[in-house]
Amino acid sequence: MRTKIAFASLITLSLSACTTAPSGWQKSGTPMSDLERDKAQCTYEAKAATASYKSQPSKPGEAAAMGAAIGDGVVIAEKQIELTNECMKARGYAPGK
Repeated sequence: MRTKIAFASLITLSLSACTTAPSGWQKSGTPMSDLERDKAQCTYEAKAATASYKSQPSKPGEAAAMGAAIGDGVVIAEKQIELTNECMKARGYAPGK
């Protein structure tokens, strides 16, 4: 059982690196306070959009439920990053270098 949990955790960490947020955002002439406000709003909206996501385990049992929860966490994190990135781009920001 512990081996399965360790393996699932390793897979989770590996997959979470697939979708990443830029190290920063930039928009010419935009004060840092506006950027921070926009980033906070985009993050909030992304979290709200994914708040109700929950899959069903393929099999009954504790291990299946735990695996589904880990998988859900990865899917939710990736979707939140994607939605936040799209929101920032829609507001005119470009990924920082």
